[in-house]
This record gives sequence, C-alpha cells and structure tokens, in this order.
Amino acid sequence: MIRIKTSFIFCFIILTSVTKIWGQNIFKQMVDSCKSGSVSFCLDCGDPKAAYDSVSFSEISKKISSSYNISNAKGGIMFQVLIDSLGYGCVISHTDVSNNKITQDIVRYLNACKWVPAREGKKTVRSSINVLFRFSQGTVSGSIQRVNNDALNANMKNPGEPKIYNKTYKYNNPSLSSYYITVWQKENSDLPQDMSQHSVVDKNDIVWYVTFNGIAKFDGKSLTKLDENNSAFKVKENIEAIAIDKDDNKWLCGYDGGVYKFDNKNWEKYDSTKVGVKSVYNIVCTNNGEVLFCDDKGLFIYKDGAYQLLNNQKIKELPSNRVDYAYRDQQNRLWIGTFSGSIMIDKDQKVTSFNDSDSPVKGTCITFAAEDEAGNLYLALYDYTRSKVRDREKEGFVKLSKDGTWTHYNDLNSGLPANHINSMFYDKFEKVLWIGTNEAGLARFDLKDGWEVYNNANSKVPSTLIFHISQDSKGSLYVSTYDGMMRITKK
Repeated sequence: MIRIKTSFIFCFIILTSVTKIWGQNIFKQMVDSCKSGSVSFCLDCGDPKAAYDSVSFSEISKKISSSYNISNAKGGIMFQVLIDSLGYGCVISHTDVSNNKITQDIVRYLNACKWVPAREGKKTVRSSINVLFRFSQGTVSGSIQRVNNDALNANMKNPGEPKIYNKTYKYNNPSLSSYYITVWQKENSDLPQDMSQHSVVDKNDIVWYVTFNGIAKFDGKSLTKLDENNSAFKVKENIEAIAIDKDDNKWLCGYDGGVYKFDNKNWEKYDSTKVGVKSVYNIVCTNNGEVLFCDDKGLFIYKDGAYQLLNNQKIKELPSNRVDYAYRDQQNRLWIGTFSGSIMIDKDQKVTSFNDSDSPVKGTCITFAAEDEAGNLYLALYDYTRSKVRDREKEGFVKLSKDGTWTHYNDLNSGLPANHINSMFYDKFEKVLWIGTNEAGLARFDLKDGWEVYNNANSKVPSTLIFHISQDSKGSLYVSTYDGMMRITKK
C-alpha cells in the first residue's frame, strides 16, 4: 500500500470543444497508450448509452482509497473513456495536466474495468463517455457525466473571435464588397444541423450538405432533408464523408463504416466486410474514375467494380496505414498523406518518400490538394507531431510549380492568417485560391501577393471554422462551416 503524505488539490475542468478532423479527444491531457484512440467514434451516443459494470467500477474507488492518503485531496478529475463495440474501454484524455500518480492509476483501473457498449438499434457502436472522480472530505467517488450535446454543439459552432496568428500582414480585404454572402442555418432553414465538414456540388448544381446530424440537398432555392423515404439514411444520420465521381455518382460513408453510392436514381450499399472500408477520413474521386477511400487500414481504391488496398505491406515507403487524404493530379501522380508522413507515387509507380527528402513536405501529412490551369499543385500540410503549440510553422501549404520548384507558405512568410488549413479550392472563374482555416476563417489568395481574410468579425461569414469548399457551374462558392452552409456569389 502506498501512502503519500502531501495533500492533493485537483483541478476540475469540463471542456466542451472537440476537433473531429484529428480525433475526438475532449480534454487537454491526451493518453498515448490508447491504441484504439485513432478510430472514429461518437460522443456519448446510443440508446442505451455506454455504461460501466457496477461491481468492476466500484472497485476503482476502493483501490484508490486504500493506496493513497486522500484526506486533504479536493476537487475532481474528468476522464474520457473510449468504449468499443465489444465493451473494452480505454482512456484517451483527461483533465489533470500534472498527470499525477493517482491519475495514472485511475487510467490503468479504467482501462481494466468492464464496460457495457452503447447500442444503436440492434448493433453495438464505439462511443466515448466522460467519467468524473471527485475527491472530498477524505473520500473518492466515481460517476459518469453525460455529455450535454446541445451545449457541445453550441460551443463548437460558435468558436468566438477569429484567431489571426499573422501579426505583420495588413488585411484590407478590397474584394469583400464585391461578393454576396448568404448563410443557411438550422434556425432559419430546413438544414438538419449547422456543423459540417463535407459538402459537394454535383453536375446539376445541386449542393449536398453533410452535417453531423443529417444530410440536405440544396437546389439553389430550397433545402430538402434526406431521410429513409428518399435515401438510404435515417433523418439524423451521421455521415463521415461524401464525394462525387466523374459520372455524377454520389459516394458516401456512414458512421457505421458502410459505403453507399447514389446514381441519381437508386441507392446501393456496399458490404463493408467485403470492401474493407471501416474508418474513413476522406473520400476523393479522381478524373480517371477512381474513388479513393482514406482509411485507418490504408488507401482503398475503387475502380470498375473492383477494390485495391494500398498499405505499408504492399508499399514499404508508406509511413503509416492511417491515411488521411489522397489525391491524383493532372500528371497522374498519386499523393498520399498519412499521420506519420506523406508519399507520392508517379505514373511509372516510382515512390517518393518525403520523410527522406529536403522538401517542405518532410515530416507532415498532406491533408488537401488543389491545382490551377498552369499545372501548379497546392498541398495543405498538417504537422502530426505532438505539441502544445497550436500554430505550427511546418503547416500552411506548399506550391509545387510545374518546373518542380517548392514554395512553402505560412503565416510567417506570407499573408496566410493561420497555419492550420482544413481545405483549399482553386477558383477558375477568378483565378484565386480559397483556403479554409481552422481558426481564422476563409482566406482569399490571388496567387501573387494579395491576401484577404473573411470571418465572423469582419463579414457575414458565420464561423472561424471553415471546411469543404465547392463551386457550381456559375461560379458561386458553397462552403461548409461549423455554423451553417455559406454561399459566396460575385455581384
């Protein structure tokens, strides 16, 4: 039995913000030992929701009480526990930034605890729950703290003031007055929810807006919700990703890992056990008819009815099987970004490993790509190394010119307002690059030296969190944000 004479005062903080792109770790102190933390899951979802085995859980408080002198301990520690579909639990984050020995022991006990997985209908699903251990008057007690989803959504969709990390560039925004900005939100339309990371425009200029709580179509005038009567999904379905191929088929991946295709007449579901796709970060459609599924198991490539899996067993240069993004460019080069580095496979199947190069892509994950008419390629970069620094110099984006020259843009050497980029889109009508940032809003770059930034502090742009950007045949931009669907139209 361990006795510690010094008294403990624990800081108890409940945070309700979460970043879904790179994981759903709610609390500041992340736990590296949880290998299952990389998979997708929902926050305290299900009916019934996940729960603990009462006998197993009660033993944790007894073990802490018998191992430590907690007579002077005050406060509480929150733990986020990921519970898989089989009932195995693993702590992925907690609130104790000091990572005290008591906290470490509770993490170990929670990981060994018996859990009851959440259910959605007849199947069990992965979800995380928050567990509070409170210290008061010499006792310790544990309990589940259910997530307030309304408060969580409100916090995520209203991020507050934009964060401009670039302190030297002066943003005059001369083009802002030349645009009409229109925003649709749940409060003033039939949008099922405001928070979205994916949206696309099809060949008929129909916008497909995918939210965390349902899908809607927009024909330029009105929104139509998708449900079990007009799609393969329920009205509140959580869709992981969506893309449109060259034949105007819509490809979607549901939260359950199921792959769906809509050919504008019929919905078809592909058996995920046969396809292999399970935890999708992005779906990307190429000009040569491929559908790329970026998955925790590697890159799944669908073409002409057949699937091919690229992983580091087949391609030894692939740094990791956790593929976040892939893109095939005009020169038939395949770019693959993983959470351990990025590679490029050229048309002759020669592989370039950027972790072994001197390029600015070294040590980063490619998370998005865009090309202009001149053949210049733009790649958004993510620094996957663990750090407390939010704005990282290695991020931003790179331009690979047709002659092979690399140019790195970040908020230290250009007008980029912040380095963390969610998406990019090349506007062929105006010949500018639009950049969706994670904290600063929407950036406009004229490809020379003109930078503008539009966000909720200087325009009708509703959010600092800007995600997918698409364009219709008339040049209007449709943008998915954390606070509604936005359209930008030239006056």
